[in-house]
Amino acid sequence: MEFVEYQTSSAWKSKDFDDSSWIDILSNDQREELLMLAKSLPDNEDEWLNISKDDLAFNFLTPLFIQTNKELDAGRGFVLLRELGISENDEDLAYRVNWILALGLGDVIAQNANGEVIGAVQAVVQADDNGANTRGYVSNAELRFHCDGGDVASLVCVRQAPEGGVSSLVSMISIHNTILRECPEHLETLYKGFHIYGRKEGDMDSSISPLIPTFMPKKDHLLGFINLRLMELPYETQGEPMPAEKRAALNAIEEIAERPEYKLQFKLQPGDMLLVQNYTCMHKRSGFIDHPDPKKSRLMLRLWYNIRGGRGEAIQAPEKRAGYFNKSPYVIRHKS
Repeated sequence: MEFVEYQTSSAWKSKDFDDSSWIDILSNDQREELLMLAKSLPDNEDEWLNISKDDLAFNFLTPLFIQTNKELDAGRGFVLLRELGISENDEDLAYRVNWILALGLGDVIAQNANGEVIGAVQAVVQADDNGANTRGYVSNAELRFHCDGGDVASLVCVRQAPEGGVSSLVSMISIHNTILRECPEHLETLYKGFHIYGRKEGDMDSSISPLIPTFMPKKDHLLGFINLRLMELPYETQGEPMPAEKRAALNAIEEIAERPEYKLQFKLQPGDMLLVQNYTCMHKRSGFIDHPDPKKSRLMLRLWYNIRGGRGEAIQAPEKRAGYFNKSPYVIRHKS
């Protein structure tokens, strides 16, 4: 196979975003429309799943949805929306706003074995690392670079941690191009791919996937999928060492991703929504120290969606696009 460099808008470095011009701030009209629609949702969350985009009167928000998905699918691969109009103390409104934005942007999919569509990202357990039995978003540990499920992973910041919790993004396309220049011997391994570990959750046992290519070349662009920890776990859980060529390839990816010139870092503010295209960008989060008052602890709302007609359709079979292990969405959030 011939390996080539990809010069696209999704191949960026951190210096390309030295100012704040890449951050989209909602206009007053967009914010008012968003809050009006959010507050009009039924009190019973079960009914939200029966509402479609066509049921809602989107006017001012429609251009925002179109531009956001264009930027995600064929542009730089990430978007930050600011000033959504939510309060740190009104979690219910945050869920409502998140759902309205999700309906306007794409096809929401389940993100866990419970069929949950909005996950509360908060420190439920104190974990030293993202291990074999703990999904990282329920701990305060550092999350290494990874991609999530669906075409797009979104994160709404309700409350931020007083210390830590810094977000980082990196272009997988830029990493590919750098490997091609600096250490091309890894590309054959990366194009063949890695097994991905699936943690035991709900009524589902742990699993190990077939080989999934790390980089997937298309006619005029490149797509990828990387989850550093889940690529290591198939070997760790079996008590086997990772083959040397695979270990070296992952080390190269992580070393390049952690270089300051590749890594875009920022801290989400309450009222922000970060959206990341999972086939062109990786993201990570630093560990954090939470507020001692549970009512003031860090809270993010995570949601996955697919872009209808997007590039993800070319690399994922229709039956695989239904969500986490083919679970159909059937609950907005888990309530204990």
